[in-house]
Amino acid sequence: MPQFFIIQRMKLNVVNAALGAAMLFFLAASFSCSKKAMPTRTQSVLGTVCSINAYDDASDKLYDELFARLKEIDDRFSATKRDSDISHVNAQAGIKAVPVHRDVYFVVQTALNFAQKTDGAFDPTVGPLVKLWGINTENARVPSREEIDAALPLVNWRNVQMDPGDGETSKRIFLLQKGMSLDLGGIAKGYAADEMARILGEHNVRQAIVNLGGNVYAYGSKKDGSKWKVAVKNPQHPSSDPALAICFNQNNSVVTSGAYERYFEKNGRRYHHIINPKTGYPEQNKVGSVTIVSRSSIEADALSTAAYILGPSEYFKIERTAALFILEDSSVKASLQLAGKIEVLNQSFSNITFR
Repeated sequence: MPQFFIIQRMKLNVVNAALGAAMLFFLAASFSCSKKAMPTRTQSVLGTVCSINAYDDASDKLYDELFARLKEIDDRFSATKRDSDISHVNAQAGIKAVPVHRDVYFVVQTALNFAQKTDGAFDPTVGPLVKLWGINTENARVPSREEIDAALPLVNWRNVQMDPGDGETSKRIFLLQKGMSLDLGGIAKGYAADEMARILGEHNVRQAIVNLGGNVYAYGSKKDGSKWKVAVKNPQHPSSDPALAICFNQNNSVVTSGAYERYFEKNGRRYHHIINPKTGYPEQNKVGSVTIVSRSSIEADALSTAAYILGPSEYFKIERTAALFILEDSSVKASLQLAGKIEVLNQSFSNITFR
């Protein structure tokens, strides 16, 4: 019987009773050869539901360390916690540089690298636009053109000044313009997933699934020698059977971004959460969803957002990281390195072109 699971990125949502984990639910038998209940731990952190299953190597000590690290990352990166490093940086925008923990410095620097690489399709300074739209909050609304025009000059990754310090002084970040704000929602969970993989490695864990609100890291190899299979949702009917599955042997992160994930509707029109930093509006193109596959979850996280905005033609011109685009007409564009690794689960999505 085929064994795979679906990933979906969302904020605190319904938890699947069988696994105790939102966004992670198996459609067949357990990945483990054991018939025992899977030792999964699930907690709300990073603004979402996070679950980790270390299978035969699971222990309370391991899970305590993993979730303590997640809380530590959340406390430093959350833009809604007043005492977080990110909140301090945002509060001092246009005023002064702010000392930050090395975790925050590393992620912001990595985010800026992806902003440069994607020519701003991914931009960590998108905070003013995210706040303006309020998507997935009680304040979701369609801003006026004037409001968007006023916010756009505040979105510019080039106006983030990074000071690495000299070993004696702290690392610092300075947003050069008052009103700017960092929003690392498109990359922080990727960093957290990579940190989970690092800790699992330190504990010599042989097999694990990390699911941080849809940022999935399949760590190690399956005990029975079979491949991991991660199903990709049908973006047109996300609650129906999945469209495809991505199959691999070990150590990969799989991250999907789609317009169906978080949105609101106004006057018969849908406004989703993937905002183009250059236009100020949710990106309107023919892309239904984008799935990135990489050993680096921070890379997969950032690129899934950028790829959605860029579309397949532009993405494949500038980036070689494995990507799978499902378009609105159900056709599929995929990176050549995914050839032989895609299983069609719904024949409507069998028209696959490799680039």
